[in-house]
Amino acid sequence: MLHVRSPLTAICVAGICAALALGAVTEIAAAQDAAIIVTGRTPESTQRFIQQVSVAPATAEQLARWDHSICTGIAGLPQRQAEFIANRIAQRANALGLTPGAPGCVPNVSVIVTAESDAAAQRMYAENRALFAFQQSANITTLDQASLNDFLQTPRPVRWWHVAERLSADGMALSGDASQGGIMNAPSARSAGSRLQSDTRQDLNRAIIIVDARRVGSVQLAALADYISMVALAQINPNAQVRGYPTIMSLFAARSASEPAPTAMTEWDLGFLDGLYHATRNAHSVQQQQSEIVQRMLASR
Repeated sequence: MLHVRSPLTAICVAGICAALALGAVTEIAAAQDAAIIVTGRTPESTQRFIQQVSVAPATAEQLARWDHSICTGIAGLPQRQAEFIANRIAQRANALGLTPGAPGCVPNVSVIVTAESDAAAQRMYAENRALFAFQQSANITTLDQASLNDFLQTPRPVRWWHVAERLSADGMALSGDASQGGIMNAPSARSAGSRLQSDTRQDLNRAIIIVDARRVGSVQLAALADYISMVALAQINPNAQVRGYPTIMSLFAARSASEPAPTAMTEWDLGFLDGLYHATRNAHSVQQQQSEIVQRMLASR
């Protein structure tokens, strides 16, 4: 098990690091963000991109996002590589107004690197179903059974699972047991909803990301770090059809020999995350938030 402390974030995984095989990821001696110029962004293409990459549970009214801070835990990598990925997540989180956890914080973003990701995912679920919080509480939201089956059974270079909690619009826990999601119970409070706003919002409180060391192949560590950052900071659809879009989410997509793979988050990725974290938290619908993200992305061209 890797157990390291970093100035930006704690690198450890509470309760789920043990018994996972160590994997190898290609290390880049000097990694820098690549500047990618995006042209031809239209309202229609931007809307399609947002609808492809963003996903929310059917029972949720909004797209989920982190509130104030995140704490990253990484298992299965040498210290130098783990720190690189953790610091990249912290860098991306800080740009969105989030505070990376201090050393010793309890991880709510768990990244596990293993050579046997299929077995690791299934073993984690079998041994600690509470970690996935599937159908555990009226105020805990996850994707559906088909999505859980996809996480457990579909071979991927990287797979992820998010757990969110429905809170009041001002961030107070609703009635019921919220302790499963790592948020302390608080007095119930509900703000008045309206046609444009809901009286609740969706806050992420846990993300589980499993990287298959064999399937990632020879991708650059910087690109992998940004891919992990993207799925750590937002609930991304793992089945998104992103071919033709300039996005880090196409890192593992099939491409021709002459088509370069992304080396970092693109303007589209950064625009999506920026839009998500500036969209109305207690919007009346996912569609309202998606529209706000589109408008912000177009305004920043």
